[in-house]
Amino acid sequence: MRNPIVNHIALSLAALLISTTTQGNDAVNPNFVYMYKGEVTGYRNITLGDPKNWSVSVTNRTGQSASEAISVAPIDFKGTGDAIQLTWNKKSVQGNFAIYGNPIDLSAYKDKVSLTIDMRIDEKPTGDVNIGLDCGYPCRADLNIKKMIRGMKKGEWFSLPLPLNCFKSDNFDLSKINGPFTISTSQKFKMSITNIRLEKMPAGETGCAKPQ
Repeated sequence: MRNPIVNHIALSLAALLISTTTQGNDAVNPNFVYMYKGEVTGYRNITLGDPKNWSVSVTNRTGQSASEAISVAPIDFKGTGDAIQLTWNKKSVQGNFAIYGNPIDLSAYKDKVSLTIDMRIDEKPTGDVNIGLDCGYPCRADLNIKKMIRGMKKGEWFSLPLPLNCFKSDNFDLSKINGPFTISTSQKFKMSITNIRLEKMPAGETGCAKPQ
């Protein structure tokens, strides 16, 4: 019997497959899919950061931040190297993982979609874990997902939807998102990711929008 979470991941991605040419992956639209089978889409790259250097570029999805607070490496999900694993190695040292590229305008989708991550918890977090959208410093917004993921079983894949309208701050602009996915923590933590995408919210779901 197939895992229902795996089925959900496959069906969700199938809804976004279109014939759009992208760098490194020609199966998905990079305006809506930011990682597909462990590979970033479009003209984007992965950076790792910690207090010693907040922007260390990664090649071949393998590397570590300047003071080794965070590292990344490809792993297997359903095929060879179709996911990545992020490891935060130190206590009390912030480590950041980010996907950056050309700015995109997501403002029209604010109340319609969720940023959805297909992920697995390999070692549970001991501190806050923040997922963010970046629109050029100091323009950004973050969500703390620690409470959302602490009940998930280690070693099992699941999809985590974060409504786009839940990302809020005084310095935030959905019309110029150049970092469609960032994640950081200051404590030890290990997780794996295979896909990151925008996914339409279920009928009747309003996310963090105020009731009419």
